[in-house]
Amino acid sequence: MIIKSEKQLKELKNYQPKSCLVSSLYLNTDGSKFSKKEIEVIFKDLVKEKRIEATEDVLQDIRKMEQYISQNLDIVRTKGIVIFSCSKENFWQVYELNVSPPNLFVIDKNPYIRPLLIITSKLHKIYTVIFDHRKAKIFEIFGNEIILKEEIYDETPKRVKIAGYHGFDESRVTEYQENKIVEHYKKIANRLLEFYQSEKFDVLFIGAKQQDVNLFVEQLHPYLEKVYSGSFNLPIDAKESDILKKTLELEMKLEVEKEKKIIEQIKTHAHSRTSEMAVIGIKDTIRALNESNVSKLVFNLNFSYSGKYCNSCNYLALKEDKCPNCGTNLIRVPNIIFKVIDVAVEKNSEIYPIFYSDALNQEGIGAVLRHKGITKTTI
Repeated sequence: MIIKSEKQLKELKNYQPKSCLVSSLYLNTDGSKFSKKEIEVIFKDLVKEKRIEATEDVLQDIRKMEQYISQNLDIVRTKGIVIFSCSKENFWQVYELNVSPPNLFVIDKNPYIRPLLIITSKLHKIYTVIFDHRKAKIFEIFGNEIILKEEIYDETPKRVKIAGYHGFDESRVTEYQENKIVEHYKKIANRLLEFYQSEKFDVLFIGAKQQDVNLFVEQLHPYLEKVYSGSFNLPIDAKESDILKKTLELEMKLEVEKEKKIIEQIKTHAHSRTSEMAVIGIKDTIRALNESNVSKLVFNLNFSYSGKYCNSCNYLALKEDKCPNCGTNLIRVPNIIFKVIDVAVEKNSEIYPIFYSDALNQEGIGAVLRHKGITKTTI
């Protein structure tokens, strides 16, 4: 299952069982990094402490999750899974991801969807069109799901070299053929525009020979030109699995470039004595958030760091025991990152998770500032 709409997320967030708690699992299942057995061990370690105090309903959730991982998990097709379970009310939902989430197991009154919200914030609705001179196929792609939306066929003449053709010389025939091909491309482009106006997709990819791509792009409406993001070469009879693979590979390549650019921007400004319009690392990022001075929060999706927060005013800290604002005892959590994100959202900061690039691996987190500099307070 995949998330297809904000409405679906809202319904998930608002689900609250009457007689039991909800178990939420996020698990990195990237087969290029872990074997099936290693993933099973990671899961067992993740739920180990929770088992001790768990109710029978939660224990049943854990057993169902363990069975799913053992029998149904596909570590080749997916890089991560999210499972929400409330066995007593027969609530069970599994979401397959094409990015690796942080490993988390949470028991609460509602499904814990903050990490899922972060992941889906960067998922794009993609339309991929593959075509030749006579046929076209338009696909919608979201997450790991591909749907054929429409097939188009036109009776365009084949390209031939002859001295004459029904009274036309060869140049006239060639012109006629090319005009028909352009008409075919315009028909495809117009249909794509109709889909864009009704479905509002984020990205357009094209699959065809490069010389055909150039001519086709010339037929695109300005709305489509804005979302057109690249092309690859695939035949019109390509398998849907190959189209999906090519599309996701190209999307990942573009995302890596975007991620590297924003990380480079942060590092440049953070290390500049004159700019001071960015910070890098958990300490300075927390300082900036406490001062409401974060314009854009940037972090690795799997970044983890122990920290503390104030339950009264959301002050963030690493070592302090009491909140300097209201004197409340700070609450320690093994991973402060999601509280950091909650505070950033509350303070209207843009959230930008890093999925693919390893350029932020050493620091894990950073931020673009609203105004120059931060105060080096003790946290």
